[in-house]
Amino acid sequence: MNIVGRIKLPKSADITELYIQCNEAVSIDEASERVALRQGGIISSSSYFNSFYEKYYVKYTSLSSIYYRLKLEGDFKVTVYREVSGKSRRETVLEEKFEQCQLSKPVQLSSINLLQNDNAGRIYVELTCLSEQGIFEAGWIVTDQPKAREVSLGVVICTFKKENYVRNALGTLLQDELLQDKNLKVFVSDNGRTLNQNEFKDSRVNLFPNKNAGGSGGFTRGIMEALEEGSSSHLLLMDDDIELESESICRLFSVHEYAKTELIIAGGLLSLNEKHLLYEAGATYNDDSRTKGSPGSLTALNHEMDLRSNEVLNQLLIEEDADYGGFWFCSFSKALVEQLNLPLPLFIKLDDVEFCLRAKKTLNIPIVTFPSMAVWHLPASAKNLNWETYYYFRNDLIIYAVHYSPNYTHAVSNYTKEIMLALFKPDFDRAQMLIKAFEDYLKGPDLLKDSDPEMAHPDTLKLSRTYENQDKADPFASVKLLARWASVARRGSAEWETASSAWKNASEELMSPTFWRQYLELKEPARSGAIRS
Repeated sequence: MNIVGRIKLPKSADITELYIQCNEAVSIDEASERVALRQGGIISSSSYFNSFYEKYYVKYTSLSSIYYRLKLEGDFKVTVYREVSGKSRRETVLEEKFEQCQLSKPVQLSSINLLQNDNAGRIYVELTCLSEQGIFEAGWIVTDQPKAREVSLGVVICTFKKENYVRNALGTLLQDELLQDKNLKVFVSDNGRTLNQNEFKDSRVNLFPNKNAGGSGGFTRGIMEALEEGSSSHLLLMDDDIELESESICRLFSVHEYAKTELIIAGGLLSLNEKHLLYEAGATYNDDSRTKGSPGSLTALNHEMDLRSNEVLNQLLIEEDADYGGFWFCSFSKALVEQLNLPLPLFIKLDDVEFCLRAKKTLNIPIVTFPSMAVWHLPASAKNLNWETYYYFRNDLIIYAVHYSPNYTHAVSNYTKEIMLALFKPDFDRAQMLIKAFEDYLKGPDLLKDSDPEMAHPDTLKLSRTYENQDKADPFASVKLLARWASVARRGSAEWETASSAWKNASEELMSPTFWRQYLELKEPARSGAIRS
């Protein structure tokens, strides 16, 4: 018996509908983690976290059958349903009655054969209490199929002075009962060097101070540490400032255990501001034909979807063709890193885009936005920081140079539009950071090779606040910034091809362990790493 997933209960009332649906004859006791039902009470696992997305499992794993095990007390009618996108009616898969159930003896439903065709959909279970009182305590989605492989997961967390978030995420992860039996280790890359190893007594946690080379530096350091340690067959990259549902990791294990193809699993980003909202699950890059060779447009998929709706849950069955998954929850095998090499040193912004795009373009690896795997995170649109604008636009140019053939005329046209919009607001700092992004791209890969990211980033922060007080800004600021942009753009016409070719030619070096060890000022590993230098 292998557990594929569970029916989890919500930790708080505001996210109940992401876990269960129930009628007025049901009450949830969050403290005891039980659901009490009166006669006629109905509880359903038709939800984002507790549905079984059959369509994804039959496509990407070898699973062909599952069944439910439930801890119940009382008399119940148990019905399993399947819903398919585009169909208004649900299909009854099976219906069984159980009398005088006891919590000490879980009941087992009949096996469900998964549909290996277009009728595969979303499966969930519904419980109706037939006795005067009843209790639901736990549920599992189980299979008797042997695993395709044993999985050991290395969870890589990059953090910069987000101590409380990291503590909470580690607590959620390490205290999960089902994960106690899993082969799991955590590698925390502490870019801020503010965490104390003595706080983390669990032998599964590896904490190491790291040079602040941004998210790309922290994640890469964690990957290198996990590969050097040698026990992880698969990796999961997670941001520090998230709220975690540990069931996402339990289901991640099962997908890797039964996967029939190499894949990157891209977890969804649920909004911390509106917790029922799926802000993004995957995105496309350079999918707009109107860009015509200018830097790529990033378009979020499954954007701003209200997960309290059954219709939306079924809409997730329509798989989007994603180009990347965010490093807030992104998982892949060690073998993929061995083939692909490490991320590019882009400090922050789009390092995850480039890594996934490289896997898809060079190795034809699918980026799978598996429903029921997600974290809560503050959406990027809620930040709007001008120093992040610099990294986003600079790195966008770099990625485009590595993977495509950037067109100078269209790039300048797009930048001019962005700069004019910033000046019109007015937002002089944004305009200035756009100009700097273009200017630094023209410097070529020596920009990264010859600079210390820990020293360069504070200068970027300072520059992004030059015009912090807009009301007292130089009245000729717009004219001066436009004149500066005109000068940079003219110079770029002569330097564009050389810079673009240099970025493309240097990409292999920049993603190599040899470069990264020098970049992060690390000693040579005690034994040779698994990825090519």
